[in-house]
Amino acid sequence: MDRYDGIVIGAGHNGLVCAAYLSRCGLKVAVLEAEREIGGGASTREFTLPGYKSNMHANFFIGLDDFPIVRDLALARHGFRYLTPDVQHAMVFRDGTAVVLHRDPKKSAASIARLSKRDAVAFGHLHQRYAVELAPLMRSFLFHPPLPREAVAERIGGQKGKDLLAFAPMTISSAIDAHFEHPKVRALFKLFAHAITVEDEPGTGLFLPSLFSSQTTLGLPVGGALELPRALERIILASGGAVVRGAAVREVFREGGRAAGVVLEDGKRLGASRFVASSLNAPASVRMAGEDAFPAEVNEKVRNWDWGFHSLMTLHLALSDRPRYAAEKYDADVGLSYNLIFGAEDDAQVVQNARERRAGKFPSQPMGNGSCNSQHDPSYAPKGGHVAFWWPGAPYALEGDAARWDAVKEGAAERLVGVWREFAPNLTRDTVRAAKLYTPLDIERGNRNMVRGAVRMGAYKADQLGVNRPHPLLSGMRTPLEGFYLCSSSCQGGGLNGAPGYNAAGVIAQDLGLGLWWEPLPAPALAAHA
Repeated sequence: MDRYDGIVIGAGHNGLVCAAYLSRCGLKVAVLEAEREIGGGASTREFTLPGYKSNMHANFFIGLDDFPIVRDLALARHGFRYLTPDVQHAMVFRDGTAVVLHRDPKKSAASIARLSKRDAVAFGHLHQRYAVELAPLMRSFLFHPPLPREAVAERIGGQKGKDLLAFAPMTISSAIDAHFEHPKVRALFKLFAHAITVEDEPGTGLFLPSLFSSQTTLGLPVGGALELPRALERIILASGGAVVRGAAVREVFREGGRAAGVVLEDGKRLGASRFVASSLNAPASVRMAGEDAFPAEVNEKVRNWDWGFHSLMTLHLALSDRPRYAAEKYDADVGLSYNLIFGAEDDAQVVQNARERRAGKFPSQPMGNGSCNSQHDPSYAPKGGHVAFWWPGAPYALEGDAARWDAVKEGAAERLVGVWREFAPNLTRDTVRAAKLYTPLDIERGNRNMVRGAVRMGAYKADQLGVNRPHPLLSGMRTPLEGFYLCSSSCQGGGLNGAPGYNAAGVIAQDLGLGLWWEPLPAPALAAHA
C-alpha cells in the first residue's frame, strides 16, 4: 500500500491550495483527482474551435492582489500570472446607455452620476467604507474559519461595526434597494448577486459589503483558468508530493478510530499517516468518511443539502472580431470593460428572471454577465480571432426535467446569440465562427462535485452560510472523525480565492503541531473606536 503523510481528495483549486501549503510544511501529500484533468472549477478547454480557449467555470478571479495565496505560494514563480483591467465592469442597456465601473472609484461614481447623483454618492460611500477602510476586516472574514454570530458581534465594535452587522438580517435585494434608487443601478448590483448565485433570502444582506470590498479587483488568468491549478500542482510536486489523475475515491478507511487513508473505486488502498482532507462537496465528503462517524444532525443536514435554484448556461463564442456594443457611443469605456453585463433593463426584470428560473422555466428575458477574454489576453484565441462567453442564469431541471437541455441546447444557443446581438450588433453570421452552449446538465456531467449544476457546491442562503456552512460542527474545517478535514467550497469562503483550502491548511498544521511558514492574516476584529 502506498503511504503518504496526508491525502487530499479532489484536485480542484481548494484541494490543491490546501496540499500546497502543507507540502511546504514538509509533509508528503497526495492529491487524488477522479477526472482526467485537475482544476475542478478552474477549467480551460478548446470548446468551440481548435485554438480558442474557453474557461468553463471560473473566469473572474477576485482579489488576487490582496488575498494571501498568490503572495504566500509565490505563484508567479510557478507560472501563474493574471491581468487586472482598469475598466472592470460595464452594464449596457437596450436604449444605448450604460453604467461603467473602473478600478478608479471616482470614474465609477462619475458614470453612475449620469443616471443618479444620489447613487453616485452612495457608491462612493460604500466603496470607501468596505474596499478601503474595512478591507482588511473583510479579508479576515474569508481567510479564517467562520465565527458564530455572537462571537462576531463581540469582536466587531464601533459605529462602522454596527453598520456592517446591520446588513446581516437583510436580503441581498433589500440591501441594494436601501442604498440605491435608480432601477438601472439596482439592476447592475442585483446581477452581481446573480453572478455569485446568492439566494435572495433574509440573511444574505452581508453579500453587499462583501461585493464592495472586492468588486473592482477582478483578474483574468493569463492563458486560462487552468493555469492556477497547474501552478499549484508544480508546488506540490516540487515538495515531494503527488497529484494523481483518474483516482476516484470510494471511501475513507479508519484505523484506531481515526481516518487512516482511502480506498479508490478500483479497490486500491492508499495510506495517510497524519490526515485526510476532502475538497468534495459536503454530502459526498460525509458519505465517503462514513455517516456513522457523524451526529444525526449533521447527516440530516447534508442529506437535505440545498444545491440552490441558481445555475448557469454558458454561451461560448469563437469570433473574428470582439463584440462591439452599441453603448460604446454613450461611453467609449464600455469597449474596454472586462466584465460585460446585459439582458435586464431594470431591477424588476432581474426579479422576474429569478422567478422564472425558480419555476424551472427558460428565462423569457435572458440576462447575465460575460467577457471577451482575448481582448485583454490575446493568448486565448488564434491571431485574428477572439473568444467570448456569456453566463445567463438558468434552471437545472428545465420544465422539470434536466434531460430536456440536450434537446434544446442548439436552438437555445441561437436564441442567446440573437439576444447578445441586440447589444452588440456586429455579432452576425460573418463574425460568429462558432457558438456552443454549456448547459447546467453539462456542468454536472463535467464535474461530479457540482450536483444539479451547482457551481457554488451548495446554495448561498442563511442556513448554509458562515458557521452554518456546511454545519456548525463542520464549519471549522475539522470533523468528528479524527484526522478527517473539509476544505471545499461547501465551506465558508468559496469562490476562486482559495479560502477553504487556506483555512483547512492552517487548522491541520495547528492540529499536527507544525510550524507555519506563512504569516496568517489577523483574526476578524474591529476596535470599538473605529
